[in-house]
Amino acid sequence: MAKVLKEDIGNSKLTHLQAKLHIKELQLSALLDITNSINSHFSTYELLEKYKSFLKEQLMIGKLALYSLHENWDCILFYGFKKTDLNKIDVDKDLLHIKEIGSLNGITKSALAHFDIVIPVYQDEKPLAYLLLADTNNDELSVSPLIKHLNFLQLLTNITVTAIEKERMAEELLRKEKERRELMEKQNEILEGIVMERTKELRTEKDESERLLYNILPEELAEELKRKGTTTPMRYEQATVLFTDFKNFTITSANISPKKLVNELNEIFQAFDFITEKYSIEKIKTIGDSYMAVCGLPKVSEFHALQAVRAALEMANFIAKRKSNKNFNWEMRVGIHSGPLVAGVVGTKKFIYDVWGDTVNIASRMESSGFPGKVNVSEETYLQIKKHFKCKYRGKKDAKGKGKMKMYFVEHEKESQRYVKVKHFVFKKLKKELPENLFYHGSHHTKDVCDVAAGIALKENIDSKNTELIKVAALFHDLGFIKRYEENEIAGTKLARQFLPDFDYSKDEIKTITGMIIATHTPQRPKNKMEEILADADLDYLGRADFLPIAKSLFDELNAFGKKMEINDWNKMQVNFLKQHQYFTKTSQDLRNRGKQKQLEKLMALTGQA
Repeated sequence: MAKVLKEDIGNSKLTHLQAKLHIKELQLSALLDITNSINSHFSTYELLEKYKSFLKEQLMIGKLALYSLHENWDCILFYGFKKTDLNKIDVDKDLLHIKEIGSLNGITKSALAHFDIVIPVYQDEKPLAYLLLADTNNDELSVSPLIKHLNFLQLLTNITVTAIEKERMAEELLRKEKERRELMEKQNEILEGIVMERTKELRTEKDESERLLYNILPEELAEELKRKGTTTPMRYEQATVLFTDFKNFTITSANISPKKLVNELNEIFQAFDFITEKYSIEKIKTIGDSYMAVCGLPKVSEFHALQAVRAALEMANFIAKRKSNKNFNWEMRVGIHSGPLVAGVVGTKKFIYDVWGDTVNIASRMESSGFPGKVNVSEETYLQIKKHFKCKYRGKKDAKGKGKMKMYFVEHEKESQRYVKVKHFVFKKLKKELPENLFYHGSHHTKDVCDVAAGIALKENIDSKNTELIKVAALFHDLGFIKRYEENEIAGTKLARQFLPDFDYSKDEIKTITGMIIATHTPQRPKNKMEEILADADLDYLGRADFLPIAKSLFDELNAFGKKMEINDWNKMQVNFLKQHQYFTKTSQDLRNRGKQKQLEKLMALTGQA
């Protein structure tokens, strides 16, 4: 009997130990599973699901609610309860005073009446969570099987909630780091914007300073001043000085308001600036109503006298035409003299490019000794231009401080009779038959191309006979517009073949002329030197200061002929055209490439491509 009793006691102990071992294995398995999930960086949702699965499926807990500090004491996990029951719980009031695992049985009126056990979770002295459990058996006297798991549940809950909090803190740190980086990036963007804006302002200021510098000084001297901070005065053995002045300026200006007077002088001198640039002449300064320019510096030119006289005649012609269209009766004298002089930059705050020498004084005397509407030249200038210009000898005239000096009036450029006839014929036809809305392709453009082509031919060493053919081609290159707007060059060649025989031009000469006319068609494809000269002359304005007003006239013309476009679209077209365009002759490349680049930069700035 004793032996049987002993065996029963042994079996009971074994069963009890096996049960305890099973519980420990169960707890260890849950602990490992939760720990592995934490180490594997499972999401909060996945972690809570594992926690819930263990409590519900392994421990058979029927009802559960978990409140977390780090969710502002909201319920982060529950099952077996109604949401309305959970909403009644005020953690601050109902739970925060609980520090130990305890039973809630017997409570009837509190919000905790539906729960059996509360398990507080603390970290040091700080509450982290509250786990509320209830048995599905409603018998209040029954002993719940949960009791043996309470301490473990407290540990497991602590681990789970702490892991969730660490995950939350990590996410919070990541969020703050992301916000910090975004803030830094935004600050960097703002700083970059400020730097870019300031850089743009500085570049604009630099460009404006350079523009003003290039307006004041010749290009070569401006470059030297930028490199060295100073310039070297130069002596030129031969250059031509041109002076203009208005007769009775003081009397005439007394009857004009100051604003109108300044506007008048500005318009006139701006036109003179365009003319001097066209003939490669350096404007020196204006003194009141007097305009002074020099040809043959800073780049030495063997044609300085010829180009200066051409410019002077165009200035006089401009004033004559203006006189007929304006209420102001300006009468202008022009004086020219050629000889040696010294040129250099003076001043520190306000740079001035100036010239000195007796040549300057004599040119001034030529102007003051002349007549309104006339170009008066000295004998030295006359000797250099007499092969190209018909001049009238005036005899020896008094020149203040110089005694008597030989002087000549320039009448006109020497041209063959047939060229003079064909020129009068073409301009008469252009005036009579060109459409009125040809704002760009008018007789003014034809004259400009003729003048420029003659200048390029001179510098490219083209003889007088072929220079005449180039000028004839310039006359006819836009005459086709009297027939049609598109493919006008083809129409121009037909007109050349129709009319030129009447002016004694041979078949070979006409063939050469028509070839040059076709060479002006865009895109330009000249095949010889003469065609290159006319092609460059036709688009000479691309590299000149008067580019923008001339380009605007072409824009207005295209719109008048049905090619409707906005000014910004036009400017973009101009940008593309300037990028693709090239000058063919070395003369045009040297004279206009830099100016063309400046116009391109202006247009790119206008279109936001800078």
